[in-house]
Amino acid sequence: MMRLDQSAYVAALALLLSLTPSCAKKNAEQKAKPAESATAEPTPAVKFAKVTERKLSPTLELTGTLAADETSEVAAATSGIVTKVEIDVGTRVKKGDILVQLDSRDPALRAQAADASATQALAKLGVKAGQKFDPNNVAEVRAAKENMDLAVSEADRTKKLYEGGSISASQWDQARSRAEQARAQYEGALNGAAQGWAGLAAAQSQANLARKSVADTSIRAPFDGAVAERRATVGEFAPMGKVVAVVVRDETLRLRIDVPETEASKVTVGKEVTLTVSAHPGKSFKGLVKRVGASLKAQSRTLPIEAEVTNADGQLKPGYFARAYVELGEADTNAIFVPRAAVGSSGSASRVFVRSGSRVIERIVTLGREIDGEVEIHGNIGPNDEVAIERVDLLQDGADVNVANAPGAK
Repeated sequence: MMRLDQSAYVAALALLLSLTPSCAKKNAEQKAKPAESATAEPTPAVKFAKVTERKLSPTLELTGTLAADETSEVAAATSGIVTKVEIDVGTRVKKGDILVQLDSRDPALRAQAADASATQALAKLGVKAGQKFDPNNVAEVRAAKENMDLAVSEADRTKKLYEGGSISASQWDQARSRAEQARAQYEGALNGAAQGWAGLAAAQSQANLARKSVADTSIRAPFDGAVAERRATVGEFAPMGKVVAVVVRDETLRLRIDVPETEASKVTVGKEVTLTVSAHPGKSFKGLVKRVGASLKAQSRTLPIEAEVTNADGQLKPGYFARAYVELGEADTNAIFVPRAAVGSSGSASRVFVRSGSRVIERIVTLGREIDGEVEIHGNIGPNDEVAIERVDLLQDGADVNVANAPGAK
């Protein structure tokens, strides 16, 4: 009985082992089918647009930096405690607007004292405000002149009496001596009046300086512009010469660019410049070349030039990096343009995808001017090519695509 059970068990085990490979294979096939269907992706539908050609004047493509037309580090002309700060970074100011106010009490008191000294000196000379100075109108000078005139007259009479023998020589000598003393006193009075007038001028100068110190406690904007930096705080002591704010004139900006030596002769004053900045993609700004450097930079062998760019709306900021295109004024040439949506990026490079049958080919390009939503490109692109304008950042070189529109459609 025991032997029969063992033989039956062995037979059942053999049958089970013979069936296991086919079941495992069947299960593997069933599992593989969903996996294969899961990894299969549909061909993406992509729209294409044909490139366009435009007749444009040749340009010189350069890069540069925008700078403020004027930059002023506004400093305190006098010292004092900061009592009020009227501005902050970005504040728009007009010429003469108060930026920072210093304590004016001490200079105001000095101005009062200086005015009092000047008034005292004026009264001593007997001169009214605005009246022309005449030393002979000074009381001391008038008295000295009268004494001199009297002594001279007396000396003249004494001389005649002496010559007529009516008086002695000693009397004539005494009269002559008194006349000379009176003349010396008169000249001394004149000198004293001149010194008094000089002292008055010095007192008035001190008064003017004191009044200027009062005015200097109000630190004002030197021109219309915007505040780039604020460097003052209420309560701190501002010594003379301390920079309290930096103001920039930004209604007109300077585009500073360097032209290679080989192209330097083509750029002259008055040439039109078109520029773009990353802060405003799709928008261009106009300027004119205003200044051309007198010599090349020795290390880079480039010629520095400056173009002025109007910035009345304030969209541009000093310090922006700009890509500039200088119009050379030569005969128009054909330029290739594609829609802005056709341009993608690959690292630091720009790229477009050109249609080749049901596939796309990646082309690395260089961007140029932008006009009416289309971008000029330089690279291996022909006038009859079509470029993808959808899914550009998702496409890869050689990828299969489903053309979503008829050839040439926009």
